[in-house]
Amino acid sequence: MSDENVPQQPMQSSAMSMYMLFMLLFMIVLFVPQLRFTLGYAAGVILNPLFSFNYKYPIYTLLASGILVTLINTWATHHYSDWIKMARIQARMRAFNQVYREALKKQDMAKLEKLKKLQMKYSAESMEIQSRSMKATMITWLIVIAIFTWLWLFMQYSIPYTYVAIPWASAVDLNKIIFWFPNWLLIYSSFTMPLAWIVRYIFKYFEFRKKLEEEEAKSIGAVG
Repeated sequence: MSDENVPQQPMQSSAMSMYMLFMLLFMIVLFVPQLRFTLGYAAGVILNPLFSFNYKYPIYTLLASGILVTLINTWATHHYSDWIKMARIQARMRAFNQVYREALKKQDMAKLEKLKKLQMKYSAESMEIQSRSMKATMITWLIVIAIFTWLWLFMQYSIPYTYVAIPWASAVDLNKIIFWFPNWLLIYSSFTMPLAWIVRYIFKYFEFRKKLEEEEAKSIGAVG
């Protein structure tokens, strides 16, 4: 039997859907002038004094904004995510898929029926975890879209020049469109994607270490 017949492990598949929905909302804001300017100018009241750098260093503005967005998103996701439970569910589903493949290979219909019922239980638990992560996304959506809208207005109308030097090119027009997106957004993404992974890893590291310390304290208390 092929692996196509094996139930897929419940993953954070909603993350990609949420990302695509975010991009859709971003594009709507981008192409509706009234909404774009209103949201962008509102965000600018706070962001201009913090990240404009006198409109002389647009790369610094991109980096600072990227750090802010990454911290907001990562903190919200971390706050609403039970990393311990997620790790347990993923480990359990790996074991489940292995047993399911063996049952398929042997055509053990009775066992397959039991496993399908068990899969429904696991899927419900996975959906509960995903719904908590969705809360974080909903909370940060408006903030992130407002920052992106401000960045768009900043890059289009505020900076006196748009050509900058970056590590892989000596002169790049920040507002030039590449694959339907401006260069500044591609530069922003190339910086924030690895940064988000690092910050998420740090949060998870301290979360797991805290859990281990709590378990160790309970064990010592039980022995004492």
